[in-house]
Amino acid sequence: MSLKYRKDVSISLANFFLYIVGFWFAANRIEEWFRKATILYTVIMVFFVMWLQLRGLYFSWGDLEVCLFMACNSLALVLDIIKVFVVFVHKKKFLGLIVHMQKNFLHFNYDRYENSVIAHAKRLCVYFVCVFSFFSQSTVYSYIVKPLLANIGRNESDREHIYNMWLDLPVSMTPYYEIIYIIQALSVYQVGVCYLCFDNIFCIMCLHVAGQFRILQYRIANISSLTRLGKSNENASIDELYTSEKFYVKFKSCIQQHQALIQFCATLEEVFTIIILGQVLVFSILICFVGYQVLLAKLTFASRIAFICFLMTNMCQLWIFTYSCDCVTKESVSIAEAAYEGPWINLPMDEFGKMIRNDLKIVILRARRACSLTACGYFSISLETYTKVMSTAMSYFTILEQSNNDAAIM
Repeated sequence: MSLKYRKDVSISLANFFLYIVGFWFAANRIEEWFRKATILYTVIMVFFVMWLQLRGLYFSWGDLEVCLFMACNSLALVLDIIKVFVVFVHKKKFLGLIVHMQKNFLHFNYDRYENSVIAHAKRLCVYFVCVFSFFSQSTVYSYIVKPLLANIGRNESDREHIYNMWLDLPVSMTPYYEIIYIIQALSVYQVGVCYLCFDNIFCIMCLHVAGQFRILQYRIANISSLTRLGKSNENASIDELYTSEKFYVKFKSCIQQHQALIQFCATLEEVFTIIILGQVLVFSILICFVGYQVLLAKLTFASRIAFICFLMTNMCQLWIFTYSCDCVTKESVSIAEAAYEGPWINLPMDEFGKMIRNDLKIVILRARRACSLTACGYFSISLETYTKVMSTAMSYFTILEQSNNDAAIM
């Protein structure tokens, strides 16, 4: 019987953003060429915006506020470049994870409790993906709309762009202004989509694999209701031996599911570990710089709104990927407790009973080693990572604020 598969808002939204940056499943050669062209377009746009930021840093060196503004944008672009490069290198494994999740996690072949676990994971995915996408897209559109609001009432010779081009051309005059503005708007939108698309699908995969670990706990602890067990091996009846054998078959399928989940987490770790390391290293500095723009820099109202959205995006993004990684760690460790609480104690000490107990020891030992996602193996990601990054960002912000006050006094 063919299984039916679930679809929800979070997966549809994540797939839409992945499609924009060029990572989707090509059905034929034409779609493959179009996908490669989209990836090339994404890379060009990201490096174009990075060139604008580096050029702005060169011409604005010495102006602290402008340099910090450029630094905020440049750090976000560094994350974009890391994500696109890493996922492109592991493209087959990345797409394979999506296929595996859709075929093995999102079908309807579950009982009532298991459906409730899947529904809970889906709700979390919808909340996280929609909130993160909202703040990220709000930041992008704030950047795009900001010069339009600033140019109200100005003449052609004094119009602003999204980013200063620093070119010896009449960039504020028609048609140069319109052409440059459209190119910059398209590049900013592409950069914004790169910033969120991989984190969205990473969050979805982590929360669903955590849900699968919870389902596995339930299946191990409730394999079957065994009867007439607990007798000695010499007095065991044919029915008891049959039940013990049946228990072993079901327990073996649970072990296979556990192995599949461990392999899924290992592949997920291989694809995203460099991205996780880059985000942990960059976020503390990025949140500090964006916080400076929101609280201390002299900005227009539109610019301040853009940076408030940017700050909320970073904090939401950090929370999402630390929380989802924490869920995977906790649920994978809980397999050991669920295995120990199973009905194995009522099994007779026959051939299958001994095999079950030996396999149970291995399952418990393996489950004690959490399937945690790490930053290139240096440290595991958990909710504690969120507090440490935020604490580091606040420390940097305090130093930056003190330096700014000292410069103002002098």
